[in-house]
Amino acid sequence: MPDVRGLSEADARQVLADAGYSQSLVKIAKVPSVVSAGTVAAQDPVAGTETPASITLSLPSPAKMPQLAGKPIDEATKALTAMGAQPSLKRIYDPGAKTGTVLTTTPAAGALLNATPALTVAGAASSVPLSSLKATGDCGAVSSGTVNGTAVTDGVRCSARKEAETTFWILGRKAAQLKATVGIDDTEPEESRVHVRILADDKVVLDRELGYGESANLDADVAGALRLDIEATKVGGSESFSSESVLLGNAVLLGSADAISALGSTP
Repeated sequence: MPDVRGLSEADARQVLADAGYSQSLVKIAKVPSVVSAGTVAAQDPVAGTETPASITLSLPSPAKMPQLAGKPIDEATKALTAMGAQPSLKRIYDPGAKTGTVLTTTPAAGALLNATPALTVAGAASSVPLSSLKATGDCGAVSSGTVNGTAVTDGVRCSARKEAETTFWILGRKAAQLKATVGIDDTEPEESRVHVRILADDKVVLDRELGYGESANLDADVAGALRLDIEATKVGGSESFSSESVLLGNAVLLGSADAISALGSTP
């Protein structure tokens, strides 16, 4: 059995006839495919089969993009290549999606399929410590301490005074997620109390009043944010102290590998 894929129907029939196969054995079927109209997209049986009882030549009909969102990338790719398409892949980090699954397709599901569709796939997260990025304000990097008993090995320390103090970082719309443990440094007086607000552009991702021995586990969506602002205010504690120390313990930004690499860090 010769390989006649890619030939026109007429040429495929001639090749089969020249190989000694009767035209009565040949049947024509239609399959969704991006292969050029009139050419053989698939054949059954495959090339090399001896003495087939019948031969089916599949000619292309217009193909539509299947619903692939949520499908594993291998399954999605197999479905598209079966229709003659050669998909390109773009990997991004999506904290709500399983790594290796399709997020979106171009063209969209149900639209006419082309030969080079694009798949956006959930990739594994990369991360960078918030402390490694340049801050504008009085918050600074800290490599030790504890918040409500949780050890801090890499974080940010901010001073909370009666007048709100704000520090910001430029995220450049590259990060997707911010994780940290937020609270008062355990070395501060027990009567300490602060108000902490964290914003991703105009979206408030944390707005909490925290006392000594309390903490907030921050897991915030910062996707698309140009800037991150942290505002800390002293709302209680001893009058002998003009400020209290607020820690963002083990604060990290997560995102796709390319985006986090582009975000960069300060020397």
